[in-house]
Amino acid sequence: MKTSDLRRERDLQRRAYYRDVVLRAAERVILRKGYSALTMDDVAREAQLSKATIYKYVAGKGALLIEIVGQAFDNVKAAVTGVVDAPGSAGDKLGRLVQAILKSEEDARHFNRVLWMDKAMFRLMRLFAHPPAKAGAAPAADRKLLATVKQKRQEIIDLGARVLDEGIATGEFRPMDTGQASAFIEAVLQGYMHMRLWQGDAPLVPDAGARLTTFIIEGIRNPDQAGKEN
Repeated sequence: MKTSDLRRERDLQRRAYYRDVVLRAAERVILRKGYSALTMDDVAREAQLSKATIYKYVAGKGALLIEIVGQAFDNVKAAVTGVVDAPGSAGDKLGRLVQAILKSEEDARHFNRVLWMDKAMFRLMRLFAHPPAKAGAAPAADRKLLATVKQKRQEIIDLGARVLDEGIATGEFRPMDTGQASAFIEAVLQGYMHMRLWQGDAPLVPDAGARLTTFIIEGIRNPDQAGKEN
């Protein structure tokens, strides 16, 4: 490897390391005081870096939120990709996919609850539900965050559709529009996770993943295949 390539590789590794330090520091600040009260000075102190160094990795508070939310989706996508690419039947994969998504959300539940109860996030949710009629009316950072959420959510839905396509090809699942079906499955899981988000420290529903998987598969299984199994 050329010296210039080694230097570039080290630079990429250094940037990835410090970016992660900044994001983890920001998450700790948000947990303590919420996103609206967070300042870049807070993040710099928490990360034990200069404010100038912080700005080398994030352009500002809005960009910081986009990075945090984007990485959360990337973590879920990585877990789902591992399930989709692994061997196994489509039904087994669907069950593991549900478990992977629920685990990712449960691991981040406390942080998500603090973040999404923040007044700034309520503004974003209103914007998501009721986009302004005039293009560009919303702040650029808000538009970019919503675009990031929509894109990364769609990437996860597309991965789910791959599992459904496999199930149709093998006869496990009935023919369907897999894109719409995967979006419906995502909505079912989001409904359960939103319930969990507002439950505080309430215990998990026993066997929630298995129950949700059974509910989903009952709606998409191939009745002809089920008859053969019986």
